[in-house]
Amino acid sequence: MKRYLHHTGIIVPSEERVGDLMALMELEEWYRGYVPQWQALCIFTKPVQGSPIEFVVPDGGPLKKFNKGVGGVHHVALAVDSLDQVARRLADQGMRLLEDEHVKGAGPFLCNFLHPVYTRGVLIEFVQELSKESTPT
Repeated sequence: MKRYLHHTGIIVPSEERVGDLMALMELEEWYRGYVPQWQALCIFTKPVQGSPIEFVVPDGGPLKKFNKGVGGVHHVALAVDSLDQVARRLADQGMRLLEDEHVKGAGPFLCNFLHPVYTRGVLIEFVQELSKESTPT
């Protein structure tokens, strides 16, 4: 089964702050998308010998209040072959994903999160890529 670091998610309060952080870290934007379910603009950086960073800019909902509104590291995302298989494996262990149905992410993927109660607060996202052909360039 595929399992590798897909990205790391960082919540920031504004697009301006994303620009500042990208300049500081010498990163370039790869692609962006909006996830209505989480009321968030998601900006992915081009990978540089590793995994991209996803900057999450919420415009409402609970993510807007993350870390008292100042943002910070939010999640680690792992690529998997099948979210349904992950959900079944976790259910067999008495655990569940946050969402009943997988969510279309900001890129060419579906995603879901392991409920942080099982990890003592560490938020783990599982990502199922939809197709390599549709990966942004």
